[in-house]
Amino acid sequence: MCLTRMAYFFIKKILIILLGCCLLSCESQPFQLEEGHILFQDLDKDAINGAIEQVTKTDLEYNFTHVAIVVRDNDELKILEAVTKGVQMTTVKEFLDRNRINGKPKVVVGVLKPELRTGTKAAIAHGKTLIGSPYDPIYKIGDNAYYCSELLYEMYHHVNPNAEIFQLNPMTFKNPKTNKTLPFWEAYYKKLNHKIPEGELGLNPNGMSVSPNITLIYDYFLEKAL
Repeated sequence: MCLTRMAYFFIKKILIILLGCCLLSCESQPFQLEEGHILFQDLDKDAINGAIEQVTKTDLEYNFTHVAIVVRDNDELKILEAVTKGVQMTTVKEFLDRNRINGKPKVVVGVLKPELRTGTKAAIAHGKTLIGSPYDPIYKIGDNAYYCSELLYEMYHHVNPNAEIFQLNPMTFKNPKTNKTLPFWEAYYKKLNHKIPEGELGLNPNGMSVSPNITLIYDYFLEKAL
């Protein structure tokens, strides 16, 4: 009787320890990226990122100036994105290393609502055909050149033009406090010899991040699920 009781408590203790180890192991598992995840990046190294932040700011803690999508390239996950070099695939490490603060990337992961994910594989397949396309410094939709958020728009719009997964809105290059065009943008478009596309339809990473069609699920900087 005494031996049986001791055995019972011994087994119970072992089970509690094993359960604790299991929970600790689960909590320590790193976040796993998946194909179709949308990565919002807070870049604040260049003047243009600061100018973008001023005219696209939201109530979020971050000011996202870049967005990209996770794709599978053979057996490896990579990042499909439009940067100044053009549309390209980038390694996950290179992407996360772009802007680390205290060793942590300023990147937040988002996912489309489940009912909108059905076209993701086709959208990615189309996106891969755009690799090598030039960057769009004008920020004009539909000119066969792509800026970061335009690339994602084109990918999903190509698959289902009626879905409106990413909503186009009139762009502004004005300081929201003064309603005057920022000097940066005046100089930027003067250098390009192009009219500032004030009021033309477009989209940006900040606006996409607060879209009702996207749920933010993980913050790399805070190292926690959202």
